[in-house]
Amino acid sequence: MRIYLISPTHYAADGSLHKTTRYWTSATTLPYLKAITPLEHEVSFVDELFYDVDLGHPCDVVGITAMGPQIARAYDLAAEFRRRGRKVVLGGTWVTLTAEESLRHCDAVVAGEAETVWADVLHDLAAGRSRGIYRAAGWSSLAGMATFDYTSLPLFKQDAFRSSALYRMYFHWPVIFSRGCPHPCEYCAVQTYYQRSYRTRPVDDVMADLRAIQRHGGNRILFLDDNPIAHPEKAKELFRAMIPLKVKWASQSTINIARDPELLDLAARSGCVSLSIGLESINEESLAGVRKDFNQAPRFTEDIAKLRRRGIQVIALIMVGLDGDTPDTFGRTLRFLIDSKISFLKLFTPCPYPGTKYHEDMLKAGRILDGNWARYDYGSPLIRPTGMTADEMIDGFRYVYEGFYSVRNIVRRFTPPPPGQLMESLAYVVANLKVNRYLRSHERAWATIS
Repeated sequence: MRIYLISPTHYAADGSLHKTTRYWTSATTLPYLKAITPLEHEVSFVDELFYDVDLGHPCDVVGITAMGPQIARAYDLAAEFRRRGRKVVLGGTWVTLTAEESLRHCDAVVAGEAETVWADVLHDLAAGRSRGIYRAAGWSSLAGMATFDYTSLPLFKQDAFRSSALYRMYFHWPVIFSRGCPHPCEYCAVQTYYQRSYRTRPVDDVMADLRAIQRHGGNRILFLDDNPIAHPEKAKELFRAMIPLKVKWASQSTINIARDPELLDLAARSGCVSLSIGLESINEESLAGVRKDFNQAPRFTEDIAKLRRRGIQVIALIMVGLDGDTPDTFGRTLRFLIDSKISFLKLFTPCPYPGTKYHEDMLKAGRILDGNWARYDYGSPLIRPTGMTADEMIDGFRYVYEGFYSVRNIVRRFTPPPPGQLMESLAYVVANLKVNRYLRSHERAWATIS
């Protein structure tokens, strides 16, 4: 069969498709799915963030993976391809957590990891049948994962990488070390999807990917993991092995990395230059309300200082409007972010991701304000907060974002920069200034794909 794999974009507020011409990294889902597809099938793929989906593409099966606000576009694409006589398969985190709902829009759903069921889906569709929901029986071993050509990444621009030193600094090559997260955060689709399980790949397998990237001339890595340090001893093993490669890398992480001196030292020596950290809130009550009180907000200032002393830029992920937040939280949050010299900010409103306990609780309480999944962009008022109105939440959201990215506060946050990372700091200053300009020219600039 001929298979067409799609990662859809999402709709902008005016109904247009969100597009860009350059992105700083790329997902690996599409080339990885191609790599695990039985050889008798022909596979092509497209990421709609860059390229247009060809509705007339010659194919028998269309596979679509989506999350967050992408799901609305995924359902629309599925409907159009089915109207044209194509079989459609949906998969991914969101689809897994809403498998029955998603099946209404397609011919088959892959629920869970694809490795053990993808061949069965294709075999059945080729025979003219479908079981509907194909649910993986368990978690796959991450040893010996299928490999793919890194230059086939859907958002990688090979010509730009060859010709532009700036693009070589800008583009981060994606690598996977682990899957899952053991923490109990109730709003999180990741821990819900993985049922708080956590696995890592063998270090030798990860090193093989890193060396393959270096052979292509790449030296900047993004670990796509949701929490690569969840098993500290295995993370230390990886970081030790990476030190001789002299790569620069970024990832997500919990704040716990700052509380293990050996882990932090090895991360810095292995090339860590920036971490996105889910601080979520400076309020202990707000953290406890979503079972993220392990964060220990009173320690944030000390923790962030430790990371900065090791030359690691901190990207703060903050959620406003949680239970326990009040209108005065916004000013205190902004002061904390500036005083801590946070390099970059991603701000979110609470999102009741379907399938999570948070969604269940908000639904039971009658607090969900919007059931339109196209709005689940983490920048919309989706739940009714307890300590303020929804309008006050959005007003505070804008206040923190605009204050954080004001020119005055950009200067304050980057003076002085973390030691030993002048070029990284300059790159972040440029990124901050771009956000400043974007916020002033786009009414809904904060709406992001999670």
